[in-house]
Amino acid sequence: MNPTPRPAHHGRSPVIRPIADTAADNARIALRRAEDTAALRSARPGKLGLCYGGGEACRWDLYPALDPAAPCIVLLHGSEWSDGGPAAFGAVARGLLAHGWSAALPSHGLRPGASLTRITRDLHRAMGWLTAQGPLHGVAGPVLLCGWGSGAHLAALLLDHPRVRAGLGLSGVYDLGPFEEGLDLTPLEVEALSPQRLPVVRKPFALAFGGAEGTERQRYSRAFHALRSQNGANDPLLVVPGADAMTLPDLLEAPDGLLCHTARALIEEG
Repeated sequence: MNPTPRPAHHGRSPVIRPIADTAADNARIALRRAEDTAALRSARPGKLGLCYGGGEACRWDLYPALDPAAPCIVLLHGSEWSDGGPAAFGAVARGLLAHGWSAALPSHGLRPGASLTRITRDLHRAMGWLTAQGPLHGVAGPVLLCGWGSGAHLAALLLDHPRVRAGLGLSGVYDLGPFEEGLDLTPLEVEALSPQRLPVVRKPFALAFGGAEGTERQRYSRAFHALRSQNGANDPLLVVPGADAMTLPDLLEAPDGLLCHTARALIEEG
């Protein structure tokens, strides 16, 4: 199948695009995000690469708002816990930056060099650093955790952190049982690191997935939403026609995008 042409969206909000149906198509989206992120980092270089401890990979990129008390989005990237970092996806925060938010993007150890248990510990350490040191860097407002793919899984795991007000998971995987062998997990790690198998955290956690994603991928979000609903949560579940895990972040990056609006509602109307 040939890739469907996609309109550029610099300076205006994107249209919903068909599923990224080839590796080349995904690569073009990733390249565009990396280029846009490089421009953002060049324009705002003052708070990049701040070490939060635990190794060379453990760093924050911070984009403080003019108001230190403004809400802050903490973005957690996907790529199956094994690739990427703030230099590749920071542009996704531009939608909320345009609305006067701060943004904070942590890097962490990556598989296979780091286990999923270690990655989770890295990010708990990162959130502890943000709690203690963020105000010194102009980031003191309520935090929305947001991630896509494996980043959505990590956002759900970190929802119980005291610094976090709410979460937003895009095309996430919330039960690691089917991936026990592939991720080299122990049965105990599957239980401890699967949000679907843990007590429900009593904070808002909106879920979204693309209508163009496979049924199995959609099932994780539907099951996690059902679990939370059965335990008293009243979270939105958004199905975005024509989108998939690769294209959903565009609707967060656009200041008038559906997911940018959702993020704002979770904090500003919560």
